Amino acid sequence: MVRPLLLIAVLAAAAGVASADPAPQPEPQPQPQPRAEDAGPLRTRQATLRRIFKGPFQSSRLFSMPTADTVGPYMLSLSGDGSLLQQTGLLTSAGVLAIGFGDIAQLEYRHSAAISISGVNAPLPGIGAQAKIPLPEGGNIPALGIALRLGVPRTEQFGGTAVVEKVHDVFVVGRLRFDAVSWLALHGGVRYSYAQIELTGEHALAKPLTRGLWLPTGGYEIAMNPTSKIVGEIALAPKFSWMQGTDQPPTIGYGLLGRLGLRWSVLPSLVIDGSIGYQLEVANAAPASGLDAVVQWDIRLGAEVFVPWGALACRAVGAFCE
Repeated sequence: MVRPLLLIAVLAAAAGVASADPAPQPEPQPQPQPRAEDAGPLRTRQATLRRIFKGPFQSSRLFSMPTADTVGPYMLSLSGDGSLLQQTGLLTSAGVLAIGFGDIAQLEYRHSAAISISGVNAPLPGIGAQAKIPLPEGGNIPALGIALRLGVPRTEQFGGTAVVEKVHDVFVVGRLRFDAVSWLALHGGVRYSYAQIELTGEHALAKPLTRGLWLPTGGYEIAMNPTSKIVGEIALAPKFSWMQGTDQPPTIGYGLLGRLGLRWSVLPSLVIDGSIGYQLEVANAAPASGLDAVVQWDIRLGAEVFVPWGALACRAVGAFCE
């Protein structure tokens, strides 16, 4: 009788020890590692197309306002947008073609904001260069850039009179990010425009009318998630005026343009824009107040495409490699 009781006691003690042991923990699962082809330098013979078009890519504009950043070395950026305005059948467009040859400079063909004599925001073309002033990078440290553009004439025909508009620009702009609010970027600057209007034909002027204008501008970017941003900008712009069918000379004044929209990165190398813009009447460089001052509005859709031509050339023929 003792032996069965002793056996039962031993089994019970063994069961108690087993129940006191901690439950077995699952083995840690290996974390996914980034693919080797997604990392490393961009401009090498070994870089894959996946790596090349992954970026990162940097735009040099908000909507029409330039930023202190350039598109980057050996990079091509092609962007544009268009809108059907309230005037039926009138399509206006704007765009930027920028080619980066270094970390701090780019050559560009750009449409600068301006208001034509027909009263719409019809940007004027110009060619030039933009450079980023080499300052330390980091939060709470501003970035500064400067751009110089030579205007290309734009001609509009009104009956027997041809109106030629042109604007040369010098633009100084800054960008500021904060460590505490990394999702916010502020942009601000000033544009000096040398504007010119010329009439030929029936109401020809003896000489072109010119005027220098100081035009402040500002904007912001709010990152909603890694692929989308809310973008806004507001700026004074040259405004050309002329009463058709009269002998009154043309004038050059100020117009206020604003735009608010969303920027979405469909792919790292493809960005889609959608925005709403408005135009206000301005007198003596001061915007009028009230809703009656809004004389024009529009909705624009656009896109920006980045082409890493340096990396593609390196992979193909070994040129422009790091």
